[in-house]
Amino acid sequence: MDIFQLFELHHLLFLVFGLLLGIFVGALPGLTPTMGVALTIPFTFSLGPTEGLIILGGIYCGSVYGGSIPAILFNVPGAPASVATTFDGYPMTKNGQGRKALELATIASVIGGLFGMILLLFFAPVFADFSLRFGPTESFWIALFGITVIAAISEGSVTKNMIGGSIGILLSFIGISSITGTTRFTIGMDSLVGGLHIVAVLIGLFAFPQALRLIEQLPLKEKEKSKEFSVGKQTVKASFMDIIKKPKAVSIGSGLGALVGMIPGAGGNIASILAYNEVKRFSKNKRKFGKGEKKGVIASESANNAMVGGSLIPLLTLGIPGSPTAAIFLGGLLIHGIWPGRNLFVENADVAYTFLYSLLAAQLVLLVLGLAIIKPMMKLTRVPSEMMAPVILSFTIIGAYTTQNNMFDIYTVVFLGLTMFFLQKYGFSPAPIALGFILGPIAEQGLLHGIQVGGANGNVVSYFFTGSLNIILFCLVLITVIFSLFQSFSLKRDLKVLSVLKSITWKGFMSIRAIRWLFAAGINVWLIYYVFQMEFQQMIFPLITLLFLLFFIFVEYVNSLFVTTQPNKPKKHLKSKDQGIILSLLLSISILMLLTTVIGFYFQVLLLMIIVPFFAYFKNWKNTKPRTIVVTAILFTLMMYIVFAVVLRVPL
Repeated sequence: MDIFQLFELHHLLFLVFGLLLGIFVGALPGLTPTMGVALTIPFTFSLGPTEGLIILGGIYCGSVYGGSIPAILFNVPGAPASVATTFDGYPMTKNGQGRKALELATIASVIGGLFGMILLLFFAPVFADFSLRFGPTESFWIALFGITVIAAISEGSVTKNMIGGSIGILLSFIGISSITGTTRFTIGMDSLVGGLHIVAVLIGLFAFPQALRLIEQLPLKEKEKSKEFSVGKQTVKASFMDIIKKPKAVSIGSGLGALVGMIPGAGGNIASILAYNEVKRFSKNKRKFGKGEKKGVIASESANNAMVGGSLIPLLTLGIPGSPTAAIFLGGLLIHGIWPGRNLFVENADVAYTFLYSLLAAQLVLLVLGLAIIKPMMKLTRVPSEMMAPVILSFTIIGAYTTQNNMFDIYTVVFLGLTMFFLQKYGFSPAPIALGFILGPIAEQGLLHGIQVGGANGNVVSYFFTGSLNIILFCLVLITVIFSLFQSFSLKRDLKVLSVLKSITWKGFMSIRAIRWLFAAGINVWLIYYVFQMEFQQMIFPLITLLFLLFFIFVEYVNSLFVTTQPNKPKKHLKSKDQGIILSLLLSISILMLLTTVIGFYFQVLLLMIIVPFFAYFKNWKNTKPRTIVVTAILFTLMMYIVFAVVLRVPL
């Protein structure tokens, strides 16, 4: 009977409404699936348990998929789980295959989601027992595996990727330690006691720098940028065939996504990263990844959507959430008087099974909705960069603030965004920093809990290296490290050792490049001294991270001594006078974003929507008409007011 209840008209309407709202939430930078579910729970109070859960399930599924849209079109992950989608999704857009990438992401998301939901529906009790086998040591090794993957999946220098990952881990230490309950790395600032929020960090690393790059490119001729935002013409049938003919990517993504989803606390970010890495590992053309490889998009999106079903397995059967969003979902269940556990499918069988069938049907509805919105979504790529940049900036402000209603999150976005904007000019990627920030706390908690439990059992070392799961995960970490080192050396195999050694000069030791790395090493040594003042439990993982960071800095310092290994210099596309003007504009906009409490959010949005395009117009960089600029600015500000002040009632 339960499956027929799903086809009642009001249930279908609730499902479609939840999916559309979820896609909208996921597509907006800063509005994560967790936030979407949390904001919707109060609106389900007046509904019955079945209707409320159907809406929440639709939002969960839709928002995870929706995060791929800005990730592919603008290199801005709409959700943490979409970080890996940017690796190949945005390069496909720059290559004129944006529509193709969205089609692949939609189809892969549905296949991965169906796989996860089928496991949830038919095999939940079996896999729930498996998820209980993941203790602190298993969590430590899988987080460490994700961290070591950083070097393998990201483009550019392996050491720079590892430096970025280490920086991300260090950023995650700021605030109150979850183990000791005391503060660290707060440098006496009360605002840092709560730590850096993951949404603010992701927006600062991806969305804010992307908006600054769009502004930086304003003086360029339109034809130089036309390919980057080409709509492209593809067919859905061809995209289906791409996945069917090469099922390895979607199979690995779906399997790993569901598996990682069952691990309490892991989440879709780890699932998509690990799936991307494994697909790249088993690919014959590894160098295509990061340059628009279809398999990268397929693996990432199938994994983070399969995670949804996987994360609900331990939640519904054991009451243990498998992801942050599933933890919020638990609150929704309890509010409606439904207690998870084995009795759920006995005492509330009608609600439980209708909900599960709705999640299965949600994937099929998502396929229709996702493919239907691709064409209108592609029109966003035609929006002039002088208009798109302030739109992205406006969403970064609202996305950062609405997470905790905290102005400090906006300051975090601006500071990290400016830093990342300049770091990218010298070969650093935001992805390793983001992954380090996400995985660092999981690895530290697993390490410290493992030390405590192992010490109580009499042998810490054997506790970490015994058990089939520990051994398998340790071997994966070891293989990934060896693979990364081999990859690093193979890229330089054509260099002759003697010629490289002869290229070292005494001037190289005191070059600007070398001095920069010496300065970084000095800061690192000071941090090591600072860490030694902490208690053992507080200092152990930061100390390990800093020692590895010092090693990678030393490697880059040695590289800076060679004439043949020049660092990545900023690409000079602009005239010297334009560079100075653009830099002044970027700094002015950054300052304006810090003045939210002074001038108000909506007036700030209006100013951004007017200043950037008018500046480009008066400099003769773009020819958008002044009347169009003013009307667009007013309408967009009004839309923001209606959505966030009237509908969502965000306290701005």
